[in-house]
Amino acid sequence: MPESVDNPPEGQVGPGTGSRSITPSQLALFSRSPRTGAWWEELKARGLFTGEQPPPSSLDEQLFADGLRLEQVLLNRLEAEGYRIARLAGKQNEADYVATREAMAAGFDFIHQASLNNGEIRGSADVLRRIPQPSDLGDWSYIPIECKLASKPRTTFLVQACAYVELLTPLLGQRPDRFELFLGGGRFQTYDTDRFWAWYQQLRNRYRDFCASFDSASPPEDEPGDLGSWSAFIEERLIAERDLVLVANMRQTQRLKLKTAGIHTIEQLAALAPGASIAGLAAEILFELRQQAQLQLTPHGADGKPAFLVRPLQPGKGLAALPAADAGDIWFDMEGLQDAVAAKKLEYLFGACYREAPAESAAFIAWWGHSPLGEKRAFEGFVDWVEERRRRHPGLHVYHYASYEKSAMRRLSQQHSTREAVIDNWLRSDLLCDLLPIVTRSIVLGEGSYSIKKVEGLYMGPRGADVTNAGDSVVAYLHWQSSGEPSLPGAAPEASPRLQAIEDYNRDDCVSTVLLHDWLLELRRAQGLPDQPLDHPDEERPEAEPWPLEALSARLIAELPEPLQSDPAANAPEAELLAQEQPGPRGLSWRVQRLLAQLLPFHHREAKVAWWAYFDRRGKALQSPEELDADGEAINGAVWQSAESVPSARTGADLHTFCFDPSQTLKLHVALGDGPIKLEIPETGQKLSAVVIDGERGSLTLKYPWSAREKRQANGLDVEIPKGPLALIKVPEDISKSLRESLLSQAESWMDGDKPIPAAIVHLLERRAVQPLVPLNAALAADPSALPAELAGFLASHSDLTLALQGPPGTGKTTVTAEMIAELVQRGLRVAISSNSHAAINNLLLKAHSSCAARCLSQQVVKCSTAKDDKGLVGQPVALCKPDALTGSMAVVGGTAWMFARPVMEEAFDWLVIDEAGQMSLANLLVMAHCARGVLLVGDQQQLAQPSQADHPGESGLSCLDYLMQGRAVVPGDRGVFLSTSWRMEPSLTAMVSELFYDGRLQAHPANASNHIRWREPFLGRSGLPMPGQGLVFEAVPHSGCSVCCEPEIDRIEQLVEALLGNGYCYARRGGEHRGVLSPNDILVTAPYNVQVNRLQQRLGQRARVGTVDRFQGQEAPVAIHSLTASDGDCAPRGLGFLLEPNRLNVAISRAQCLSIVVGSPSLASGLANTVEEAAQLNRLCRLIQAGAGEPMRTSSS
Repeated sequence: MPESVDNPPEGQVGPGTGSRSITPSQLALFSRSPRTGAWWEELKARGLFTGEQPPPSSLDEQLFADGLRLEQVLLNRLEAEGYRIARLAGKQNEADYVATREAMAAGFDFIHQASLNNGEIRGSADVLRRIPQPSDLGDWSYIPIECKLASKPRTTFLVQACAYVELLTPLLGQRPDRFELFLGGGRFQTYDTDRFWAWYQQLRNRYRDFCASFDSASPPEDEPGDLGSWSAFIEERLIAERDLVLVANMRQTQRLKLKTAGIHTIEQLAALAPGASIAGLAAEILFELRQQAQLQLTPHGADGKPAFLVRPLQPGKGLAALPAADAGDIWFDMEGLQDAVAAKKLEYLFGACYREAPAESAAFIAWWGHSPLGEKRAFEGFVDWVEERRRRHPGLHVYHYASYEKSAMRRLSQQHSTREAVIDNWLRSDLLCDLLPIVTRSIVLGEGSYSIKKVEGLYMGPRGADVTNAGDSVVAYLHWQSSGEPSLPGAAPEASPRLQAIEDYNRDDCVSTVLLHDWLLELRRAQGLPDQPLDHPDEERPEAEPWPLEALSARLIAELPEPLQSDPAANAPEAELLAQEQPGPRGLSWRVQRLLAQLLPFHHREAKVAWWAYFDRRGKALQSPEELDADGEAINGAVWQSAESVPSARTGADLHTFCFDPSQTLKLHVALGDGPIKLEIPETGQKLSAVVIDGERGSLTLKYPWSAREKRQANGLDVEIPKGPLALIKVPEDISKSLRESLLSQAESWMDGDKPIPAAIVHLLERRAVQPLVPLNAALAADPSALPAELAGFLASHSDLTLALQGPPGTGKTTVTAEMIAELVQRGLRVAISSNSHAAINNLLLKAHSSCAARCLSQQVVKCSTAKDDKGLVGQPVALCKPDALTGSMAVVGGTAWMFARPVMEEAFDWLVIDEAGQMSLANLLVMAHCARGVLLVGDQQQLAQPSQADHPGESGLSCLDYLMQGRAVVPGDRGVFLSTSWRMEPSLTAMVSELFYDGRLQAHPANASNHIRWREPFLGRSGLPMPGQGLVFEAVPHSGCSVCCEPEIDRIEQLVEALLGNGYCYARRGGEHRGVLSPNDILVTAPYNVQVNRLQQRLGQRARVGTVDRFQGQEAPVAIHSLTASDGDCAPRGLGFLLEPNRLNVAISRAQCLSIVVGSPSLASGLANTVEEAAQLNRLCRLIQAGAGEPMRTSSS
């Protein structure tokens, strides 16, 4: 429930907040809108607001009512379970404050609407829960529970909960160590207070400053966005001001650039002189925006239709991209809602129009589903109906407006594990045709948006139905849910008039789509364009039949009880979760059988998502290439530089070099000697191999074989390479074909009962504990040096299980693993080694060979490969061996999943060791688990994670280590072994890394206290204090407007490097100390963006090692410097989530043996957190800043 914002009783004056107490809700609003929303809220709280806020919409009112209902659901449930509940008034007067203290002293189990006040903050907590923890009250304490009408937690909930933690602290004599959220769906979610407390503290301090400096005479500039309860009010003001937000398709960044240039209104933009320029805006974009503004200011015609202009025709765009009409065409629309109380997304109506004959009016058909199972059946019904119609009309398309329907088809097929091959076929062959981009590329419309309700003014009159928009549809459906009406649309009493009104609205949308399509076809004919279908090469038209693995998956799903065929909601009740764990006839729990079914098509999903993305990129490259700037697997604006002819024995090739803007977000990288990546030039269709892609320098080289050139010439195609600027997109490769074939063969054996699923993989999927590990971990805690021998002894005497060896930075994970492997070999066991990368496999093989050689073991260490050579093993003592040439004397064998998935590998080894298991997919482990009796997962999920493209259902997209860990920072003692001693980092640096990433469990070896830099003379940090010789430093560099490159940070890093070079250093290593003088090789400099890395390399030259974080994983140096680069969250490409991603930040700061320096803008800490994880990331940054200021680290005991 929202707190009252009335002034507190007399005498309650908050320090730093003027003459009133603040509320958690106001603080939460400040966290979302620290300028606009918070200013107007403060004005209202001080009684100075004289305007009027718009009344809440019907949807807002419904959500408020549902919020009250959620609280009652909780209270009724608690009372039914026999708890003592104090129901208080929550009016926040003195009597209520006394009643709350008395209820807490009386020890009620739960206290509803507990009024709290500490003189600065006041509010009524939704619920307080009693917990068995001593406090000033006695042997019990309380934690706050926030009841929130949402399916997922939001950052504003965290702020409010932390405020109640603060309010409870003086009453309890200690700060509650956790709080809970009770969300839709009826489940509690618990959060550690420390995970957000530093972030909350800086937010409180900023709010104090805001209130102290508040000036009621200086309102902020109106801006669109999430402004809480002030959003509609500000929207009205912007409209009244004729703000640039009125211009259709105006981006906020474009709006700000125009306002900077003095253009504030739509009229000013429309009146801008031709040829005028705006800093930061391309001329063609400015032309588009000005033309749009001019059309919107043009009055409607006498017939009431809006003005519009037909855009100049462009090949493959707009009207030219519209497929030829077909007698079987379908026009489609969906209705759905996010049920916040039930915590479920439900697509409850699928509607479609079609014609049986071209001259007939469109008929309408609908499929309803009022539950997850009903949704699945409705989805299948619609898909099957379309497929049946396709058999009669193979040239049909399914037309829709905007991208939602296409994304929903993807999600539903994966969520319900049904019709996946069919939807893949639809998406690859462009069966689904979105009319929105065709409209926006065909015409300029004189309306404030291109929604179908605005566009239909061109071809149909106003609607007259009761339900006229999506919000009305949702409200009507929510009303139906509580009405008791039947589940079919129609007249009462046999059917539901409410559902009929929704269906009528859906029919109107479908009919509008029909008429829009007709209008576009007529417009195309008027432009003299022929009806041409979209052309797709035959190899890009996959079969719509289910894949064999999908068919097996469907069989497994069909065996489950119907309520368990879909994954439970995030907030499913405990009874539903317990039902998932009951065993089924296959000896698996229902949950694991469903997970196994979801894992079988994993590789298909990854492959098809790559193709979906390819088609999306190709469309963007042809229609709007600027949208590719933020796509990591595409390059925009590449410009040809030179060509070099390279003859060869069979056929030569031309090597074409291009340059491009390195500020693009790019994931593609190819170095000389790496395998090539195939790129396509969409405007010509040429597919060429990229032999070099250097994102840091913005250069690439494409190989154009002469044979390919001759083939194009013979086919009458253009053979020249465009000079650009041009777009290049990645062409997917089907690398998982052999994995799918192996998995299919194994799965068929499992399904038919010929062979059991490997016991170790069942052990992992069921997440079974390994109780004998508990005493082993206790013994290892007393003597960590015995770990290799003790763990090897444990593995030698156990099988049919999976466990983890978690090694944080600097704990010697690879060395310990290699020693353990040698111990196993000495005991007569065979070990397989695999990982996601050849580099990781080779590294562990070489270490294992060294450990075996030290024990004078004669058994061979080899790498299994079909390649002729391996550049990582050239000149090394580990040989390559073909799969069919392996012998029993080869005790340690490395290889990829593709090697160990082969039938010849079945039961060939005692243990399979997966290195960097945080990057190995659960599905890949499933394919190769048959090769061994047990699996050891080695890695650290807190460092760089596995890459995955698809949105996999349930937990099927997790890495094998993430699946085992279940979100924990440290592996439990009955699931694996945690290497708790860092041999690399200085103790205070270890303590920081331990606090932020490992629940305080990581400790430095005592000898590491000697790790330090000996400064020849003091070097002052930005704080004015001398730079320390060890630990973690946050070097604050204020700046603004920096995104992927920051010169002020580069300046400061150059000064740091110059000052560091030549100083002495010392660090502990096993058996003694290593001393030296800092050289360029002893300083690592990292940054998150290629552009910043490139500029740092240019500036620093050979004075330090410079690269991205990913490049230096596994490496170490006496000094590590990390540049955060972006000025604030708004400036950070890919958002704060990427910049402060915990795995990447962990790797960056933990490379240092002595001194780790993070250089960044303090403004980053005040960025807006859009998710719970971003709030936790900002909390880590706040702790880094606090640590830089000398505040002590917390440990697991503090």
